[in-house]
Amino acid sequence: MRLPLMQGYGFKLFAVVALVLISLWQLFPTIQNALNDRELAAMSSDEREVYEKENYEDLLETRESSLNLGLDLQGGMHVALEIGTGALLQELAGNRADDTFERAIEIANERAQDGGSDFVTLFADAVEEVRPNTRLARYFRNTDAGITARSSNADVVTYLRSEVDEALGRAEEIIRQRIDRFGVTEPLIQRQDGSRIVVELPGVDDPQRVRDLLRGTAKLTFHLTPPTQELQQAALRVLQYYGEGGAETAATTDADTTGTAIDTTAAGERVAAAGDSAGAVDLAQVTGGEAPSASGNSLADALRLIQVPEGSPIFGQVVARDTATVRRLLEAPGAQALLPAGVRLLYTANPEGVTPEGEDVYNLIGINERVELTGDVITDAGPDFDPYTNAPQVSITMNGVGGQRWSQITGANIGRPVALVLDNRVYSDPVIQSRIPNGRTQITGQFSRQDVEDIVTVLKSGALPAPVRIVEERTVGPSLGAASIRAGTRALIVGFLVVGVFMAFYYRGAGLIANIALVLNLLFIFGVLASFSATLTLPGMAGIVLTIGMAVDANVLIFERIREELDSGKTMRAAVDGGFAKALSAIADANITTFLIGVILFSFGVGPIQGFAVTLMAGILTSLFTALVVTRLVLDYLVQSRGTRVAFG
Repeated sequence: MRLPLMQGYGFKLFAVVALVLISLWQLFPTIQNALNDRELAAMSSDEREVYEKENYEDLLETRESSLNLGLDLQGGMHVALEIGTGALLQELAGNRADDTFERAIEIANERAQDGGSDFVTLFADAVEEVRPNTRLARYFRNTDAGITARSSNADVVTYLRSEVDEALGRAEEIIRQRIDRFGVTEPLIQRQDGSRIVVELPGVDDPQRVRDLLRGTAKLTFHLTPPTQELQQAALRVLQYYGEGGAETAATTDADTTGTAIDTTAAGERVAAAGDSAGAVDLAQVTGGEAPSASGNSLADALRLIQVPEGSPIFGQVVARDTATVRRLLEAPGAQALLPAGVRLLYTANPEGVTPEGEDVYNLIGINERVELTGDVITDAGPDFDPYTNAPQVSITMNGVGGQRWSQITGANIGRPVALVLDNRVYSDPVIQSRIPNGRTQITGQFSRQDVEDIVTVLKSGALPAPVRIVEERTVGPSLGAASIRAGTRALIVGFLVVGVFMAFYYRGAGLIANIALVLNLLFIFGVLASFSATLTLPGMAGIVLTIGMAVDANVLIFERIREELDSGKTMRAAVDGGFAKALSAIADANITTFLIGVILFSFGVGPIQGFAVTLMAGILTSLFTALVVTRLVLDYLVQSRGTRVAFG
């Protein structure tokens, strides 16, 4: 026996119930994520850290499945990146660049700050200005691209523009891949005129991590390291040099200081026994309990030597706030002349310890300038864990050529450290224990899980074709986003209440039915947005408020037609049938044309306009369903099954 409610319109009831359940299911992660955030906010920092570690996977899955909020609702970062076109041209020129080329690049960089012409045009004009009648082909010969010594400057400019445009396209795609792996929901990444790329990252709460991720060129290189004794002696010589001549002398002293006999006794007294481990960083032993400081630009105050085991490539240790000062002092010509030939000094990527005052300390590592292997040979990279210590690490796999070369390097240098350098920072300097024949190796260090994920991201995305710099950065705080959410929610509630009260007052019983449909309409809109992982923005909330009015508009058309049918003397049942039939064309025309406008806005708009279009289109579909199905279902039940005479005003 069938229930009265199911007679004649069971499918409609099934469709409504199914959509309600699906919408609630899609919105459940959003509700759960809001409850989790509220629970975490009530915890202390220690309790929150423990809770997040224990429930990391569940919290991550809930956040990824919840309704996304835009930059204006949850805060985040707006970053404008500029591709280093000058560096790209220098790379294309290679060793053919001369003084004229370098001067032209400087002029083009200066004039590029004022905007106007593209960088290639500025460069070509600068070359003509520095050295008239110079053929650009002398710097950019490329037979594969058709650029020979006889090519005209116009042909070379066309070639350079195509190379720059291709590099911008590659940079945009690489940045997109990095952001996707970073885990930001619905980021906005688009090119602007010139050589800029705009990135908007909703929900980002670690700006420095984003900066490092976006700016890193991802150029991985492998270097052998010089003998420990050479590094330690060079460090003593440099310290003694600054002790005698000071920083001011270093900037003017020529390379003839290498011939000066240096008494290293004073500098030698600065070397403290900090343990047998290369990672020993108790600076209290090195500095007498005081953190080193580069006050007065004194290298002796900033650089501290530690006793390291044979084979370690550590040159010295520097507190984070002194790293720039030490680098400047060590790059002075006089200091450079005291370093071993063909050796560079780079900082470790992560701190190797802390001072008694809690400041980070970095190791200064000596590496051979010669590149033994580049990251171009890497075919795969992924996070991993050390089988003995369970510490996070990065596993990389090389192609056949890289694997063969890596086997030769490791086989010929057993017992010697090899430095893995990414973007001019030493990420790892392990000692080669044995030959590695399979082209697989690990990047180890004092990494957090997040550090490992970031390294994998830049390695998998590939190297940027040119350096990038951040020329504009804006951060939208969570408090501003919360204020936007409150304002949008208030507008939504007020709009709903005003419309609901009007419908109940003007249409009486029928108005209450319309309000039921309106509630379901809101539920369906948010369910659709959640199911398609759409991003809700402040303009999107405006679209929802607009949809409330449009949903009621369909009901108004239907109810007015039913009124006309009742006034003509028809029965309630016939009036309902006639009202829906006669209002259908007007409802369809209005909603279809508005939906097409939403499609156009979404196709050609960006950012906030797209957010508005998405909610508008979703609202139109759900309002049509609630007006034509939900309202009809309730009216049919009341009129046909219950015999109720519904009041239409």
